[in-house]
Amino acid sequence: MSTSSGIKNSVLLIVEKCILLCLSFLNSVLLARIAGPNIFGQYAYILSIAGLFLPLSVMGLNNIVTKYVVENPHNAHYYLKSALIVRLCGALISIALGLLLILILNTENNANILLLIVLQSFSAFYVIEFFFLAKQQVHILLKIRLIILLALNSLKCIVILNGSSLSLLIILQGLEYVFIGASYILVYVKEKHHQHIKRNTSRRSYIALAQKGKWLLFSGVAATIYLKIDQIMLANLVDTRAVAYYAAAAKLSEMWYVFPVLIANAFSAQLSQLKFNNDLKYHLMLQQLIATLTLSALILSIITYFIAPSLIALIYGSEYSSSATILSIHIFASIFIFQRAILSKWLIIENLYKYSLVSSLFGAVTNIALNAILIPQYAGVGAAWATVISYMVASYGFLFFHSKTKRYAQILHLAVLNFPTLLKPFIKQLRLVKK
Repeated sequence: MSTSSGIKNSVLLIVEKCILLCLSFLNSVLLARIAGPNIFGQYAYILSIAGLFLPLSVMGLNNIVTKYVVENPHNAHYYLKSALIVRLCGALISIALGLLLILILNTENNANILLLIVLQSFSAFYVIEFFFLAKQQVHILLKIRLIILLALNSLKCIVILNGSSLSLLIILQGLEYVFIGASYILVYVKEKHHQHIKRNTSRRSYIALAQKGKWLLFSGVAATIYLKIDQIMLANLVDTRAVAYYAAAAKLSEMWYVFPVLIANAFSAQLSQLKFNNDLKYHLMLQQLIATLTLSALILSIITYFIAPSLIALIYGSEYSSSATILSIHIFASIFIFQRAILSKWLIIENLYKYSLVSSLFGAVTNIALNAILIPQYAGVGAAWATVISYMVASYGFLFFHSKTKRYAQILHLAVLNFPTLLKPFIKQLRLVKK
């Protein structure tokens, strides 16, 4: 698989995400402006609480499936089926824990929180996407996924404009997971991939795969905590209006996070192959990807810093003016998020799964501690600073605590120091794709 093949897959996924992000962002803005900070804050809070349970439907197996399919193409369907069973068990656990949570919590949003947790458990079937990614066949799922998300986001827009209930919005949000998960199963079966399983899966195979993914599962839980905890703590330490002002800024900042993940996913199979076949090219590609993503994040952060007040006023209106300061700080987290997309792949390829957990724990502990100190006094601005610092600790600072992860720090430093040299062949490949 060539570099141009990886770039083509990245371009396809990025085009799709651009379309969907525009619709999702439009709905977010409409909800913020039409429903007001109180409802918008509640919606963001519900999504944050339910999001804490999503890693259990993943079980740390996304990239592991990609790796196994690339390395063992003849047993690809065996690994996929095993991963799917493990993820379905995790999804059931997430529902049970969600039920326990709402019994402990005493809020008006308990029913909506549990409903979303149940519906998002269908994301367990998203593992099929990583099978197709490993096969460099992203276009097969892209079309049907795009149709589903376009339809549901259009319905959300209609619901918001007509002032419908918060519960209906939560249902539409959850149906995305249901319909996409169901469509993945249908495509997989229609393509008759399920008929290629040459080995029987068993309890032993499920346990073995769960063991492989355990570090990434724990890492995913920790990462989700430091991604979502700011809005949850804002709601409990201040109020849901503070969540709305923070969420408005975070939405503008976090909408960019999907792109480095898509690019890293598209190049994951190629990086795995190079690791075993050509170590020099492997390290060169790592540096090229890091250089490209880090430079992109830096440019994005600087531009956003200067235009934040005008951007917030234009998009959300004067009622959300306090979101401008939050955005001008929060956007700099993208520098660490962008390079972390490659770090995550590197940890998997190098079989350093547990260090993904270590990094996420560093980030989670830092974020919770800083939020507890800063939110009571500075509200959303304090949460923004806590986010940037915790991302820096989780994506960069932790690298220096062990000799094995210091290797990635060296790769990162070389990439940053050699920006111009590294980007030349990458730009050349992009030009070839355009032609």
